[in-house]
Amino acid sequence: MNKVLDKKYPYLSNFFRTAIEQNRLFHSIILYGSNNYIQYAMAMEMARQLNCLEDGREDCNCQNCRWIRENKHPAIMTISKIDNKTDSSKTVISEDQINMVLDTLVNSSDYHRVFIFCDAEIKTLSYSEMQEYNEFVSTGFNLPQEKDEDKYWYSKGINTGCFSAVAANAMLKSIEEPSDKVSFIFLTNNKDDILQTIVSRSQAFYVADSKNSIYNVEFFKKYFEQYPEFDKDSALDFAQTLYTYQIENNLEPTYIIDCIQYYLTQLIKANINNSILVNKIYSDIEKTEKSKKMLNAYIKEQTVYEDLAFYFVK
Repeated sequence: MNKVLDKKYPYLSNFFRTAIEQNRLFHSIILYGSNNYIQYAMAMEMARQLNCLEDGREDCNCQNCRWIRENKHPAIMTISKIDNKTDSSKTVISEDQINMVLDTLVNSSDYHRVFIFCDAEIKTLSYSEMQEYNEFVSTGFNLPQEKDEDKYWYSKGINTGCFSAVAANAMLKSIEEPSDKVSFIFLTNNKDDILQTIVSRSQAFYVADSKNSIYNVEFFKKYFEQYPEFDKDSALDFAQTLYTYQIENNLEPTYIIDCIQYYLTQLIKANINNSILVNKIYSDIEKTEKSKKMLNAYIKEQTVYEDLAFYFVK
């Protein structure tokens, strides 16, 4: 796979590469996490490997690989509220766009068609957003729209606000009974932000934020010494440790959750050959996403941390 993605996400890179080589890639995939640019790069890399005319190597210069890197391939389509529009709506992925996608599936194709669904806008990037953009650029792909003066195409996670239930439901039959050589990839911050009927028909993968240096995990490391055999008696102590650390250091509670997710991601790298443990870790990463939803619902932070601590009790 792409060397940038290989280095930062070895488990996902290896998983997708193997699935493509064995023709076992799920037809509907959800990539979720905070860095939607890197999710977009991962989706483009899957599209490249699915359509490569040679052996899928990163430096392949076949026509399909060139087109996909340039974001000009006729069978690879980004669907957002500003990309591949077929109507005048500017705030949603419309039903007309979905019908356009479905119309393209009527006829067979020699290509493996990939439809990438996300939210997007054209904007001036903040410093942190520019870092994410630069990380995407380093993967070797072009964005759907070129830079316009100081404004860039900015990838965001799809949600029910920009992807209505009407539009999403129009796709269900194609997801349930996919045409040959067709993949749907949805990019989002939280898979709970996608219609549940699509989630239930898709395979979801958490893509951790790769800005590793910002995460301090030392303050709770000792509580993971027995992982995955988490001690029930220490769960409340763990929750109190998280809350105390947050207050003493004036941190956002979502940062604490991000630290835990980052630490779990590091455990994946350290146990890459232990598929049972890796699956357990991914399950626990998904559970931490529920903590963020609780915080967004204004549930007390201590309660959130307590629930989170007991998630890890086997």
